[in-house]
Amino acid sequence: QASLALCEGSDDERAALSAADRVRVAALAAANLAERDTPRASVLFGEALAEADQAGLEATDPANRALAVTANNLACALEEKAVRSPAERALMIAAAQAGRRYWALAGGWLETERAEYRLAMTWLQAGDPALARHHAQQCLAIVQANGSVPLERFFASEALALAEAADGNAAGHAAALAQAREAFAALDEADQGWCRASLDKLAG
Repeated sequence: QASLALCEGSDDERAALSAADRVRVAALAAANLAERDTPRASVLFGEALAEADQAGLEATDPANRALAVTANNLACALEEKAVRSPAERALMIAAAQAGRRYWALAGGWLETERAEYRLAMTWLQAGDPALARHHAQQCLAIVQANGSVPLERFFASEALALAEAADGNAAGHAAALAQAREAFAALDEADQGWCRASLDKLAG
């Protein structure tokens, strides 16, 4: 309710809340406003991050997970836009970076690896294939250090292949595509069913 009121601009109840709840309220409001009022969403998301820093939250505080989830959702939503304003681009990048930071606190290797994937995809959409490649490589390294789960290896390889293609590196793209195909072959039938379109797009 406090988050909805903040979105509407009808009330700001944060002063009466704990630091952790202030973080959660501002983060949720930012996510709700991201596509229709990006400048205000950016301000609120910045306030949530600043509040979290100032509060010195424990790693186990639920506010860390709330920030991680909100950051991921913000980045995803803005990545999907066909055209982004400079403010939307900046918020997309800030959200993906915050997602990586807070999943490292609130999650395990799986969430951290997926946050690296998100950063790779965000930098692709932001037009920086070199940074996309860096984060795809980080994603793949985390996967390899934790058992090389085929599904995670597939998407890490996908991100790397997309980054190499965007950077015009045909050899790098071919190598990453081969890794994606190898990971795909190790998937069970159900996962192959919904990953096939991604593989076909990479190979196309």
